[in-house]
Amino acid sequence: MKKFILVATVLLLSGCATQPFTYYWRVKDVVLQKGPTVEFYKPDEQIALTLPMRTVQEVMLAHLRINRSANVQSELCIVDGDDPNAFAAPLANGQRIIAINVGMMKLLGSDVNEYAALIGHEAAHWAKGHAAAGQSRTSTLNAIGTLVGVGLGAAGVPAAGVISGLGVDLIDSSYNRDQEREADGLSVDYMIANHYDPKAAVTLHEKILKLDSGFHLPFLSSHPSSEERIQNLKALIEAKHSQSEP
Repeated sequence: MKKFILVATVLLLSGCATQPFTYYWRVKDVVLQKGPTVEFYKPDEQIALTLPMRTVQEVMLAHLRINRSANVQSELCIVDGDDPNAFAAPLANGQRIIAINVGMMKLLGSDVNEYAALIGHEAAHWAKGHAAAGQSRTSTLNAIGTLVGVGLGAAGVPAAGVISGLGVDLIDSSYNRDQEREADGLSVDYMIANHYDPKAAVTLHEKILKLDSGFHLPFLSSHPSSEERIQNLKALIEAKHSQSEP
């Protein structure tokens, strides 16, 4: 069982949700390790997340495939946070990231099709330039963060390096409904093109909707999971299925 620690002190406001985070793991580094299970640790030795390595590898593969279909380049990250959330955001150095937080990872478990739906939606925001549009809607602020302890490896291994002075662009906290519909449609296309079950886009939102029991979820601030949206996704998937029939 591998133990991974990667720490970042940075404030991030993304196009899909406002989400400050403290701990940050790059998925592409994790999948290079061996072992059946991976544990994501905070510096205080508390376990943030435990996943089968196969799940991490399959999520990374889904990200690579969907990036290719969307014709975008982005880094896949896991960030801390207990309330389920995911977002697409640019770093100040121009690097694009798709981030899924610990709460969302726990909610989805090992359902790779639902991860594909989530990643496809965020990749669609990049593909259609929604993040840039969000930046132009609001005054952009700069948060200067310092990535500390960029050390990925067995517990007790010193940090591999330090990246300091890395700013993060702060962009609008929500997309408009037309952009969300567009991202939903493209995510279904990406899933079908890469042989993932598009119905997982529906079950993803059904899971999130069940959690919305009177308290605010960051994900819902800009991804309004609703019965209407779920029905729209069902209709969209059915229409694409009909188009594919001979």
